[in-house]
Amino acid sequence: MVFERYSDYYDRLYEDKDYRKECNFIKLIFNRFGKRKIKTILDFGCGTGSHAVMLSDMGYVVTGVDLSKKMLQKAIKKAEDRNRQIEFLKGNIQQLDLKRRFDAVLAMFNVLGYQTTNEEIENTLRSVRKHLKLGGLFICDVWFGPAVLNVKPSERAKELQQGNAVITRYARPVLDIIGQTIEVNYTISEMKGGRQIAEIMERHLVRFFFFQELVGFLERNRFEVLRICPFMDLDSQASAKSWNISVIGKGI
Repeated sequence: MVFERYSDYYDRLYEDKDYRKECNFIKLIFNRFGKRKIKTILDFGCGTGSHAVMLSDMGYVVTGVDLSKKMLQKAIKKAEDRNRQIEFLKGNIQQLDLKRRFDAVLAMFNVLGYQTTNEEIENTLRSVRKHLKLGGLFICDVWFGPAVLNVKPSERAKELQQGNAVITRYARPVLDIIGQTIEVNYTISEMKGGRQIAEIMERHLVRFFFFQELVGFLERNRFEVLRICPFMDLDSQASAKSWNISVIGKGI
């Protein structure tokens, strides 16, 4: 399963990700577009809980859902360490039915892009809408097709040192223009004392999207599209340089 072995290195590899800035951006969206005060949040694909915990710090009541048991274990510990009461549930976001609705639903860090077929995307958006109050907000971020085709994915390496351990992640992408996906082949190696002590490999298949395609998906599933813009930049237009974009919809 995607992220199961990767989860052992997830927080270390993304320790430079500015979750605080992203949560402040989410709050800005709530303040600008929320017709009512946002209190309850459902976090689809919550992973190790970094967004959920910070949003809880900000006073929101958060429920997180993820398919990976190992990611959820880390999320639960993170919440316990911060003394935060957050409900974390294991489940498939396409089939979820909590039988309650929330003021906002999030799918951050390209969660929607991991749903690679039209059917999977439709199922996910129907699930979002089922759990969203009338007038509630849906926020996600995805890869933007014009930028993917303009910039093109390339091989990358990321290295970090922790104590006497060196962790290196290699990402080797394969672009499929027809399928609108990038297959990212990850190899993570951990060295200690000049000796390799671990190596894992995972294949992540991620879809990218085009503007009118996103509008169509959202409108078919009873959302009003409020904004599609560069990631964390509400006041600019998405362009062929905007690899990550923010998508904001309202349940109607």
